[in-house]
Amino acid sequence: MFQKAESDKKETDQGDTLEPIQGRRVYDPEKGTYVVIEETLQEKMDTIIWKDIPTSTYPPITSAVSEMPNDLPGEVVSVDRNTGSEFFSSYNVAILLPFLTDKMNLSTGTNGSVPENSAWALNFYSGARLALDVLSDEGVNLNVAVIDTKASEETCIALARTNTDLRNAHLIIGPYRRNNVAIMAQLAKDQDIVLVSPFTAATGVSSDNPNYIQVNPTLEAHCKTIMRHALRSYSPENIVLVSKDIQAERARLQYFHDEYKREMNNRVTVPLREFIIRDESANFNQLNVMPFVSVGDTAVFIVPSWSDETFIYALLRKIELSKSPESFVVVYGMPQWMAFDKIDFSYYEKLHIHISASSYIDPISVDVQSFKRQYFDRFGAVPVEESYLGFDVTLYFGRMLHKYGSKFQRSFDRDPYTGLQTRFDFQPVMKANATGSDRYQIDQYENSFIHILKFQDYQFRPADD
Repeated sequence: MFQKAESDKKETDQGDTLEPIQGRRVYDPEKGTYVVIEETLQEKMDTIIWKDIPTSTYPPITSAVSEMPNDLPGEVVSVDRNTGSEFFSSYNVAILLPFLTDKMNLSTGTNGSVPENSAWALNFYSGARLALDVLSDEGVNLNVAVIDTKASEETCIALARTNTDLRNAHLIIGPYRRNNVAIMAQLAKDQDIVLVSPFTAATGVSSDNPNYIQVNPTLEAHCKTIMRHALRSYSPENIVLVSKDIQAERARLQYFHDEYKREMNNRVTVPLREFIIRDESANFNQLNVMPFVSVGDTAVFIVPSWSDETFIYALLRKIELSKSPESFVVVYGMPQWMAFDKIDFSYYEKLHIHISASSYIDPISVDVQSFKRQYFDRFGAVPVEESYLGFDVTLYFGRMLHKYGSKFQRSFDRDPYTGLQTRFDFQPVMKANATGSDRYQIDQYENSFIHILKFQDYQFRPADD
C-alpha cells in the first residue's frame, strides 16, 4: 500500500526471447533492409567510480512514526468536577492492529500478497494517518504508539501485562478480533483507560465497563433499527418475520418482538406474524409463501438471515412468483446481502429490498471525493471501507479527547458526529436484568446509528421512505 503508485503505461511485449543486441546491423534505405557492416565506429567507454558516503553525511531513511514517550504521560491541566474528566497538556493514544509483521516477507514466496487481516490493518491505519494530520493542524496534541497485535491472543495477553505504551495511554483504539478485544477491554477496565473497538459487533465482550466503547453496532441494534423503519412505513398486520427452523435464527426474531412492544408502549393489539421455514428439500422447492401474499395487498417480509445464500435466493424467487401484479412486496434483509453474488439483482429491484448497514459511503459527496484525492496522493491507492473507518474513528475520538478530557464518553450526548461513512451516536448500554441501583450501571457505550439502504436503480442507497 505504501509503495509508489503503479504506472498506467504497459510494457511492450518482447516475445519469448530478446532479439540480439543490434551493434553491427544498420538500416539501408536503398535496399529497405538491415545489413551487417564490417567496421563500426568505436568510442571510449566512460568509467564510473563509486565512492562510499558515510551515513553521518547522509543518514538512512527511517520510519516517520515515533514511539510514544513512556515517561511523559502529559501534565494534568484541569479537572471537570461534573464528569471527573482530566485534561492534559498532551494525550497518549495507542493503536492496536493486526499488521502481522511476523508473517510478512515480501521477498520470499508471497508474491507481494498481504494477509487479509494485515490488509485490513494497513487500510485502517492509512485512514488514521490522514486523521492525525487533521488533528495536528487543529492543535490537538497526541503522542501515538502503533502496536502490532499479530492477531494473536498470546501477544495481546503479553502486551496487556507488560507494554508501557498501553498502560500509559489515555485512549486505546483496537484491536480487531473479538477475543483480543476482550483482553484489552479488561485492561481498560482495570487500568481505567478508555478503549474504542472499531470493528467487532459482538455482544458480551465486556461487562460493567463504562470505559468500553463499541463503534460497530450489534446484531440486536440492526434488528431494532429495521423494526422501527418498517413500523414507520407499514402497518403491523402486513409485517411477517421469516426464519429457518434453526434455534440461532429463531432467537433473533425476539429482538423484533421486543422492539415492536417498545414502539407500541407495550400496548400490542396486532401480534407480528412469523413464518418458520422447515423445508429441507433441495433448493427449498417446497417453500410456500402464498398465505402471506394477498392480492392487491402489501406484504413486508423481515428476514434476519445471511449464512445460506441458497436459502435467501429460494425465498426471494418464491416471493416473486407468488405475488400478483396488484400486490406490493417489501423485503428487509441484512448487511451481508450486499456481498451475495448468486442472486439475480432483478429480485432486489422487484421486491424493494431494504437492508441495514453500519456504513455507507456516498460516492458523490464532496467530502468523500476530497478524501479519495488526499488518500491517493499520500498512499498511491484508492481508499476502501476500512480506510474511511480509520479516518472517522481517529478524527472523532481525537477531538473528543481534546475537547472533553480523559472521560470524554460522559459527554457523548453533547457531540454527535457525521463522518465519511456513518454517524456516531453513542448511547450507554445499561446492565441487563438489573434491579435497584444496579439498573443504572453502564455495561458499555455503543453506536446506535445504523443506515437503512434501499436497492433502487440497481444500487444500494439510503432509503428516503
